[in-house]
Amino acid sequence: MGAMPEPASFESLMAQGAAQHAAQRPEQALVAFEAALALQPGDANAASACATMLSSLGLPEAAYATLKTARAALLAYADGAANLAIAAENCGHLEEARAAYARALELDPQHLRSLNNTALIFARAGDWPAAISRLQQCTRLAPGDLTAWLNLADTLAAARRFADALGALDEADRRFACAPASTIRHALFMAFDGQIDAAQVAMDALGPQLLGLAQDFLAQVGSSDGRMVHKSRLATPDAYELFCAQAFDAMQECDWRDHDRLTVAIREMLARSLHCGLGRDARDTQFYGLVLPLHEDEMAQLRRLSIDAIGRNIATPMAPFVARRSKNRDRRIRVGLAAQSVHDPRFANALEQQLRLHDRSRFALHVYSPTPQPDFSFVEGLASLGVPVVEIAHMSDDESVARMRLDELDIFVDMAFDTPWCRPEIPERRVASVQIRQTTWHRHHPPRPCDYNMSDWFVHPPGIGMDKYGAVVRLPQTCWLFTNNDYAQDRAVTRAAAGFSEGALVLCAMLPALMVDPQTFGLWMKMLQALPHAVLLLPTYSAAARNNLSMSAEACGVQASRLLFLPRSSRAQMLSRLQWADLFVDALRFNANQGLADALRLGVPAVSCAGDNMASRLGGSIVRAAGLADCVVDSAAALLDAVIHLGSDGRSLGALRMRLAQQQATAPLFDAPARVRDWETAWAMMFERQQSGLAPNAFDVPGGSR
Repeated sequence: MGAMPEPASFESLMAQGAAQHAAQRPEQALVAFEAALALQPGDANAASACATMLSSLGLPEAAYATLKTARAALLAYADGAANLAIAAENCGHLEEARAAYARALELDPQHLRSLNNTALIFARAGDWPAAISRLQQCTRLAPGDLTAWLNLADTLAAARRFADALGALDEADRRFACAPASTIRHALFMAFDGQIDAAQVAMDALGPQLLGLAQDFLAQVGSSDGRMVHKSRLATPDAYELFCAQAFDAMQECDWRDHDRLTVAIREMLARSLHCGLGRDARDTQFYGLVLPLHEDEMAQLRRLSIDAIGRNIATPMAPFVARRSKNRDRRIRVGLAAQSVHDPRFANALEQQLRLHDRSRFALHVYSPTPQPDFSFVEGLASLGVPVVEIAHMSDDESVARMRLDELDIFVDMAFDTPWCRPEIPERRVASVQIRQTTWHRHHPPRPCDYNMSDWFVHPPGIGMDKYGAVVRLPQTCWLFTNNDYAQDRAVTRAAAGFSEGALVLCAMLPALMVDPQTFGLWMKMLQALPHAVLLLPTYSAAARNNLSMSAEACGVQASRLLFLPRSSRAQMLSRLQWADLFVDALRFNANQGLADALRLGVPAVSCAGDNMASRLGGSIVRAAGLADCVVDSAAALLDAVIHLGSDGRSLGALRMRLAQQQATAPLFDAPARVRDWETAWAMMFERQQSGLAPNAFDVPGGSR
């Protein structure tokens, strides 16, 4: 017999693995490296080689586990610690990653990979000073590395320091002769900075290849997932759109640095579009613009401009809508509801209760779900009521329209107004004989794509002159249909457990961060200054929004600790805490709605200031319908006086709370069956008009006292 082959040595196995890796055979390389690691457990080089192969094979957790077997050896030198940190970060183990990066920087304070990667971690957490400081250190240590300059510029732009970002790019251009990656950033960052004309010239000069790179870059840095309104990205970058988009993102974090410039830019964009006859899909602008000091007529022009553009942008026109009533169908009026959400428990509960209250002997109801993640238990519950639910989130606009037309709808109700799931392209193609915008934030109603908009006698008061507002239907009480019947969790949170001291006056404002404008926040701070024992309870905002509001409070001379943000919790837990608030204080430009109605239902009185558009009058409509008409004022000064009076006089506030409790049984807001009857009357009147051949026109729904 021949002699047994000598077992492979550690060195030979590592060499075999390296050769297989070079030959692009990662599986075979991994086998060799794992054999080497088995010979010398804990060896940093073998563990790193195995981890590299595992990562390339899409196994990051296995890669991290392998590196941990050599943790002590890796933490002995900076590159090893950085490798361990990167693997931990790839697996989402951020605390372990931070500790390993800290060890790398302890061993080598100038370790570039660790400086860069920790800077990016700080950036993701919104700690811009720390992120920028480390990236600036990277450019000093490696001035010849283009990536270092680009990372610095990108982070400065993410921090909305656009002028500084452009400065970093200027330095990169001096060193790298206008590299393409720098050129596209120059054009885009000028747009973000509001240099509209210069940015557009620069973008128009990019050429097809660089335009493609620019779109790729925008797709990577875009943060539209959190926006209230979505729309498709333009095929060619537009300077106005880019400036507005970044400013809209900032508004959702209560960053108001661009409020004034944004107002000017929107007015310029509107004037240019109207003068040149250019179409512009401004569906996001007509929503975010409500928080800006734009006139109601300007917002109406934006709506018309946007609707015209949406209509022209429909690439594949469908066959015209034809009303059909099959011979075998019953005589009920078929109503299709495009729901705002069947995933969010607020809207799901409200929709279910509304459907339970409708007279299904007169109306056949259909629900269309636009939300990507519907709650199927809720969908099954609606089915038990005899209400079919059709999922359309996965459908194109054409497919959704074709599906809805199969149901032979008489009335289509768009309940998804100004949300990420609002799809105006669907009613633009037409799916019913009568199309309604259930509630919007504008008093002007254009003739398309919906025939009617719902309002009430407070939003459109007597003597306003309805002719210029379009086909608006005034309900006798309030246009806010409030049907929620969900309450706090069974074990109610105590006041102390909710985070409120016994002696504190808890003011609250339950509305999205976007709807907090700087004038409103300044007014709230005046309230806290005048009421030293008061705190302000706000929803669960993002970390960036909390930081910005805290800094704004301190700038107003109010301790940031007096702002209380609800912890992330279920809706039932949120309602448990909300019931301990003493007084709801509304926003000026964009009133609260769902949160305001929730507070009133829980017995928390509210004060609201009525402005001169629908968004700033809806809060007053809700408060009046709750039986507190005297709590609706007409100026910011009056709102401040009312809050200070109630906050300083416990007896008056207690009496107001008791009066609200007494109104629970009789006030129109809480009489959901009667409000649903109002809506049904409106639907029937619209349908009768259409069947009689009458064009849509404003009318009033008969009802009780106003």
